[in-house]
Amino acid sequence: MKKTCFVIMGFGVKTDFRSGRKLNLDKTYEHIIKPVFEGLDFHCFRADEIKHSGVIDKHMFEHIVKADFVIADISTLNPNSIYELGIRNAVKKHTTLIIAEKKMQEYGYPFDVNHISIDSYEHLESDIGHSEVLRFRAHLKNKIQELIKKPEVDSPLYSLIPNLETPKFTEEEIEELLEEKVELKSVSELLEESEIARKEMKYEKAIELLNEARSIYPENEFIIQRLVSVIYKSEHPNKGSALFEAEKILAILKPEISNDPETLGLSGAINKRLYEEYNDVEYLHKSLRFYERGYNIRQDYYNGINYAFMSTISSLKRDNNFEATADFGNGMIARKEVLKICENLINENSFKERDLQEKAWVYLTLAEIYFASDELDLEKEQIEKASEFAKEGQFEFNSYYEQRNKLEIAIKEFKNKYSKK
Repeated sequence: MKKTCFVIMGFGVKTDFRSGRKLNLDKTYEHIIKPVFEGLDFHCFRADEIKHSGVIDKHMFEHIVKADFVIADISTLNPNSIYELGIRNAVKKHTTLIIAEKKMQEYGYPFDVNHISIDSYEHLESDIGHSEVLRFRAHLKNKIQELIKKPEVDSPLYSLIPNLETPKFTEEEIEELLEEKVELKSVSELLEESEIARKEMKYEKAIELLNEARSIYPENEFIIQRLVSVIYKSEHPNKGSALFEAEKILAILKPEISNDPETLGLSGAINKRLYEEYNDVEYLHKSLRFYERGYNIRQDYYNGINYAFMSTISSLKRDNNFEATADFGNGMIARKEVLKICENLINENSFKERDLQEKAWVYLTLAEIYFASDELDLEKEQIEKASEFAKEGQFEFNSYYEQRNKLEIAIKEFKNKYSKK
């Protein structure tokens, strides 16, 4: 009978709130976990790959308690993953593996799992380096093969009560699990198709697919964030309506009190565009606050450069010279900080292994910093470097030049208004 492995982990990009790092857990699953288990002839899957109509909870828990192996990635201390791991340890005496990104060790593992074996791997946030993929694949494969030969008790409960009966799949259930349900789509497939539609700017199709995924996982943060991003970019039926709809959906994640940099960045972007659409300074100040909080939490270049931009725009709307100068100065200080963040990223050995889009954004962020400092030769140099990873005319460059033009106007207006006072 074919063996099964169910993977407990978030999907998409998840935030480690202790460090502010955003980890693309899909890369862990696709590059490491799934290839290892499939290479050992396991049927390996996550909750987002289960094909079933309606909310998925019941079926997910069945897989958690019956699968031959479960591997749980607790890198971001996602409460759902921790709870699901607890369920597994309560009903299965062995073959439960726990993994976590290695920087988690710096903050300390939660007390209830810090005495359990946890295997660590290195994540680059948006991707995982090739050498680390090969290293951790080999490590996992060896460990799994040893546990197949000689299972060890890894459940705290079964260490205390060793004679409990453990649930498992029947042969009929395995056949049903492997049976292709052509008429149904998994959340993974819906997300993949929505991303293709988004890149092709077929926003209505992407929204339809994401809403279908959300019907299965109604409160999943990643799906909500992806949906919000597509809705406001769609500008359908018009820019204002799309922004208000995106803001309404994002309110589910409570951006006013959230510490998630992705949610805060989206709130900043929505209010930034609402200000540009309606010229209401309330939206400007909200955008500034959201970007600033996101930047303070994560110290990332995206929230940082947008906080700097909105600070410069805000300087033109202040009531007096002191407040205006403070805003303008805050923008320049933030750019110096973001400059160091970008330079540190580029100087890391792992930078060459990051994905192309992120590399392009890092260099375009540097270009905006140098432009604001009137160092145009250095700006040109960074644009040329960015063009190695993204082509002129793509979203990254269009976004860069759009913001650059607005920044140029704002800096000139500020200098004309205040430099002689």
